[in-house]
Amino acid sequence: MDTWHDRQGLANPFVIWPALSQALIELALECIPAVHLEALFRRLLLNVKEHRSGFPDLIQFHPQRPDDESRYEMVEVKGPGDRLQDHQRRWLDFFAREGIPASVCYVRWAEDSGVGSSE
Repeated sequence: MDTWHDRQGLANPFVIWPALSQALIELALECIPAVHLEALFRRLLLNVKEHRSGFPDLIQFHPQRPDDESRYEMVEVKGPGDRLQDHQRRWLDFFAREGIPASVCYVRWAEDSGVGSSE
């Protein structure tokens, strides 16, 4: 947290400061095992140019789960007509090898169910 406080606001291509609160950092550190963080950062640092693209869109946290269950999951979101790109597949393969929980969420428009209609 000291590093976060010292570096907050400095230009960094990996950080969107307005989205990165102290509470979010603390939640991530609580839910993501250090061994997973180390694996993620090692992969990024091996080839920043290649590995910084394709990282999943979301991280879902489950802080209420017990420590022996996964307390987070990386989530790649795909819309209608969208498919996984090669660099996204490489990340998913990496997650599988490292035991990092990840999934792909395919979203689509809901069929007309009357929700929001004026009837």
